[in-house]
Amino acid sequence: MPSSKSLDGVKILLVEDDEDIRDLLRMALESRGAVLTAVASSTEAVAAMGNAPPDIVISDISMPGEDGHALLRKIRSLPLSRGGKVPAIALTALDSREARLASRAAGFHYHLTKPVDADKLVDIVAGLVRLTGT
Repeated sequence: MPSSKSLDGVKILLVEDDEDIRDLLRMALESRGAVLTAVASSTEAVAAMGNAPPDIVISDISMPGEDGHALLRKIRSLPLSRGGKVPAIALTALDSREARLASRAAGFHYHLTKPVDADKLVDIVAGLVRLTGT
């Protein structure tokens, strides 16, 4: 059953090195009204955080160079005004207890395995927005 959740105006920073996955998630989130900044690396994500902090971060874990855990630790070190406490969702192919614990330890609120169900992702984003009031 498709999600009926609206993400109107929710600012999302999507960090995904795979262009096809990034485009698929971009379409799913923007079609629900999200305002998306999509980048391919941790370095680009940190730069995007400096421009305007998002309401939600969705990040791949396994990326070349700096992984998603290291990225989120950097984000968590930012002041609140720059998005240091932004809710975050981890995307990964790893679905083990250890992988979930590592995501939680890095500061992610959710750990989703690929392939990502777009409706489930939309529901989780909407839930985080409701929970945090962003």
